[in-house]
Amino acid sequence: MAKKISVINFKGGVGKTTLAFHLAAHLAEKKAVLVVDIDHQSSLSIVMLGGKLWEDAASSRRTSNTIFESFCNRKVAMPGQEVITKNPLHARRPEHDFYPKLDLVPAQFELDDTEIELASTTLGSATVSEWQKRTLLAEWLDKINANNTYDYVIFDCPPATKLVSQNALAASDYFIIPVIPDVMSSRGVTHFRQLVTEKIDKKLDFLKTGAGISPKDTPASYVPTTKMAAIVPWLAKHAGNARSGLTSLHTEQLLSLRARWGNDIIQTVVKSFTGVAEAMDAGWPVWTAYETQNIKKSIPMMRNACVEIEARLT
Repeated sequence: MAKKISVINFKGGVGKTTLAFHLAAHLAEKKAVLVVDIDHQSSLSIVMLGGKLWEDAASSRRTSNTIFESFCNRKVAMPGQEVITKNPLHARRPEHDFYPKLDLVPAQFELDDTEIELASTTLGSATVSEWQKRTLLAEWLDKINANNTYDYVIFDCPPATKLVSQNALAASDYFIIPVIPDVMSSRGVTHFRQLVTEKIDKKLDFLKTGAGISPKDTPASYVPTTKMAAIVPWLAKHAGNARSGLTSLHTEQLLSLRARWGNDIIQTVVKSFTGVAEAMDAGWPVWTAYETQNIKKSIPMMRNACVEIEARLT
């Protein structure tokens, strides 16, 4: 049975893509992992595929966009395995085969247009339609037999709780929130967690009941209650002379987050090191990328964060 995880926050620029990529690569060292990019910005897809292969996938409609477009356009069939790029890091660099168990469903820019169309499309009963448009990813996971093919499915979500993100949460056992330890992000964690539990999960249950969806018509990959696996301190600004190793502002906000959320926050603090960006630009996790002093310095914190998160995905 695949464990499905959404890496998500209602804010952009908090490190979702970097976390999703490193967690997927970490898990794929031993297990079969599918990454599903549902952020129309396609940053993770471009990192993993490179520009040329990503453009090829987008032009031939082998992306997550087709999953959602199948609801809006009756001429578009729900896709199957064809939207999966097998072993993308090897496909990008045939001379390397570091992650043979890591697959990708890329995104494309047009997903943003499809999201708008999805929100305005109603087919038949309004309640049934609202349920169906939020469980498209779950339906697709069933179609490809994800539960028996993969050990983990990781969704890289856009910086919002749009319908595509609600689809990911509807299919996820867990969600992970990367958070910059500043005032806005600290407040946002509380808001976002309540949004998932009080609005998204409960609305899906309401729609399922109201639409009279029977157990046999419910996708096996639908998860009625999505648990928070971890809050991950991310992009913290380091200060070499400080006792905490962080700036005063980030030290204070991290203490505030820990006081509020306790063990929900992992112990590892991922600092804003340039080596992480260097490795991402090269299309590798930090522990596989070419070695520079900056990248080497980034490896322990990135690896420790992934190990902590993996331990919570039980």
